Amino acid sequence: MDITFKNFDLLTDRKLVIVKWRDIVATAGWQPSDEVDCPIIESVGWLIEHEDITTIKICNTISEDIEEGSGNEREYGITAFPRGCVISLEFLSHEVSNELE
Repeated sequence: MDITFKNFDLLTDRKLVIVKWRDIVATAGWQPSDEVDCPIIESVGWLIEHEDITTIKICNTISEDIEEGSGNEREYGITAFPRGCVISLEFLSHEVSNELE
């Protein structure tokens, strides 16, 4: 099977990250406070650069813009983290290839 991809530039300039963050929990029962803890979660995605310093955003999908040949790209599957919930941001290395084995 011959599969080729049109625009690998969509991924080569992107930063792949793991966001380690503390989730918020609310209870509706009668749990004592010492039994309620905020879980730590890790999410993986492509870092989205934006102006808001209070939020970190990642996406799980990058696509060429619908207008063919525009050269623009769009992010989808966005997760936005309030900066105060983020414990760490780990940058991953990745290699982009046009060959499938």
